[in-house]
Amino acid sequence: MKHSAIIILLLFLNSCYIGKPLKEPATMLVKFATETKVNACINCKYISETKWNDYKQAFINGIKSESSFYNLTIVEDEKQSADFVLTISSFTVSESSSSETVNDVNSKFNGQTFQLSNCSADATFKLYNGNQSKLLGEWSSNAFKDEKISNNRNFGDFVFGTNKDNSEYRYKGLDDNIFTALSEKCGKHVIAKLTRKINKK
Repeated sequence: MKHSAIIILLLFLNSCYIGKPLKEPATMLVKFATETKVNACINCKYISETKWNDYKQAFINGIKSESSFYNLTIVEDEKQSADFVLTISSFTVSESSSSETVNDVNSKFNGQTFQLSNCSADATFKLYNGNQSKLLGEWSSNAFKDEKISNNRNFGDFVFGTNKDNSEYRYKGLDDNIFTALSEKCGKHVIAKLTRKINKK
């Protein structure tokens, strides 16, 4: 029963990131109301305040690449007429830290505390009709990934027959370019959400 509930929850969460193709081809202009905000913590591992424009570009790339799947074309020129105008009210990338302590009396790591990084990209946005005379909706979207500790057996454990009791805990870091990936994913989630909203109107 517990596993079924988890599967249902995962299916629901995944459906939140799937858009719906527009019934008719449409064009959309993208505007930014503010510049990208970078929230960095002390001793951050992944985020860089100097890369704010890289994160912004990755976010835009996500919007553009995802739009093509849903019968939506992004226009670059503000002088060109468009069916919709997407205004990015805010786009923020953040890295924070948290601690997790191993609670396993059968492990030599019991009581050991790991410092973990939590990474996220968040956007709030508004959608208008082409001449911006009507606000069609205002929503938010995000993408996130956290460092973890794990006692699961890895490939080496199976090869050498180690960690059979799952008492060995390991730190699982993230890719160095995690914020570029999260920024792009957040952009894709924006398109998935607004195409579903457009289709409901």
